Amino acid sequence: MFPGTQAVGVESVKPAAAKSKRAEKSTVGSYPVKRNIVTTYFWIGQGGTSISSTQNIMSAWDQFWKKNFGGIDAPEDRKDAKKFREASLPEKFAPTLNPFYVALPFNDIAFPKKSRAYVPWWSEADYRKDRLESQCKGRWIMIKFQNKVCFAQWEDVGPLRYDHAEYVFGDERPTRHSRAGLDVSPAVRDYLGLSGLDKTDWKFVEDDQVPYGPWIEYGEQAILYSAIKSQTAKKIRKSL
Repeated sequence: MFPGTQAVGVESVKPAAAKSKRAEKSTVGSYPVKRNIVTTYFWIGQGGTSISSTQNIMSAWDQFWKKNFGGIDAPEDRKDAKKFREASLPEKFAPTLNPFYVALPFNDIAFPKKSRAYVPWWSEADYRKDRLESQCKGRWIMIKFQNKVCFAQWEDVGPLRYDHAEYVFGDERPTRHSRAGLDVSPAVRDYLGLSGLDKTDWKFVEDDQVPYGPWIEYGEQAILYSAIKSQTAKKIRKSL
């Protein structure tokens, strides 16, 4: 946890240098806090903007991201979650992926050498087994804004950069677009009460450090809705 808070509700690294970075990276479960990070928001299905031409129909790790989520996670079409009033959900459909998601500016698949050097949980065996399987996708982070804390899963790459391991896992600071270093979903934005360019603190956490909250509740619901959707599709195909 962040001190004094509670959760509410270069693609070339020398082997010796890589070894050194991995040794000092962290003990699993104990990750450093990134403080005063400019935080922007984005959403699944978002079109290009004046700052970025990226279309968020797909993510860096899921080419069917919008389809797998169930639709466009539009920030203006929201409804209050029944169980957690601080949370919000898409108004027109039930998400089939966790609505509490974020983007950080590093793609482990695109930069395996950097991944070996910087990613604390990197597994060379898993990489050899499937080089196109991200070892960062789905990792949990904890985000603090003022006196409120939220948890979310890393599901995309950004804002703007996709190679900044030195910031995500090291001591560097974000350098582009108002020095933004974290993109959050509408659900995270609304839960924390963010407005667009607020500064937050964040850190990685292990699965067993994530407390119950809307990020768990609606993540579990998404799994259920996804299973129901899949079964319905199978029945329709059989009836044709």
